[in-house]
Amino acid sequence: MILSKEHNRFVELSKPLDRIDTGTMPKLQLIEGIEVIAYDFYGTLFISGVGDIGVDDGEPDEKILLEVLSTVDVKVKNREAGKKGFDIYNEVVEKIISTLNRKGIEYPEPDIRQVWKKVLEQMENHELISFQRSDELYDSISIEFEARMNPVWPMPHVTETLHYFKEKEYTQGIISNSQFYTPIVLEALTDQTLEELGFSNELLHWSYEEEMKKPGLQFYKNYLKKIEAFDNHLNPENILYVGNDMLKDIYPAKTVGMKTALFAGDERSLKWRKEDSRCNKILPDLIITDFSQLVDCI
Repeated sequence: MILSKEHNRFVELSKPLDRIDTGTMPKLQLIEGIEVIAYDFYGTLFISGVGDIGVDDGEPDEKILLEVLSTVDVKVKNREAGKKGFDIYNEVVEKIISTLNRKGIEYPEPDIRQVWKKVLEQMENHELISFQRSDELYDSISIEFEARMNPVWPMPHVTETLHYFKEKEYTQGIISNSQFYTPIVLEALTDQTLEELGFSNELLHWSYEEEMKKPGLQFYKNYLKKIEAFDNHLNPENILYVGNDMLKDIYPAKTVGMKTALFAGDERSLKWRKEDSRCNKILPDLIITDFSQLVDCI
């Protein structure tokens, strides 16, 4: 595939990661009637350094912010720009989330490019930085920051498994807490397009596009609407959803009627959520510790 500037930046900023064994015993069985396999991205298809998408689980780092500002040609005018920049970032995110909450969205997902646009403008108003406004800048700072704060790498046997199900003519999709760069990094680090990997474009469900995210049930119900539009003969029980988080992945997918597989292959991302009442009485249909195990279960 031909790599764009954005693809190339993820290639340049990324390096291999090894998964950390969880010691979990797999729960494998044959599940019949599956026609669609959908996957979580961060912590499932890809190892995530922080366990999830960086904007959710990453830790603020003033040095990273200052490095990113320098990389994208934003002039730092005050040495407090790192610390104060994060304060402004949090304020901007909280304000956007409050606005979306008022629209009735329980778990809002802002577009990170709009967040950075507002953050940079406010930092300039506080005389912390100076910069030239452009959409390209907001794209670049989003990518540069995420790649440094949340390094990612494909899980072992992911591409082989995706190709296997593509060859067997299973429909494949993604349901992900995500930003615009999520599909870019997926393609960049596999060196394959989403189509080449076996994904149906109509069944890619990115939270930033929906303005809502997991574990909200509406986010999953919206996916079922995409399924119905794709093929109105498909039912929720024909979908297997694979994710690493009992609250964000297994609980909502199971609640709307999907079959579920908990990916327990990496200590960073495996979330049992035993303290949450929504997860206490549910069990995934499968527990896998390696993607290759899916082949014998469907």
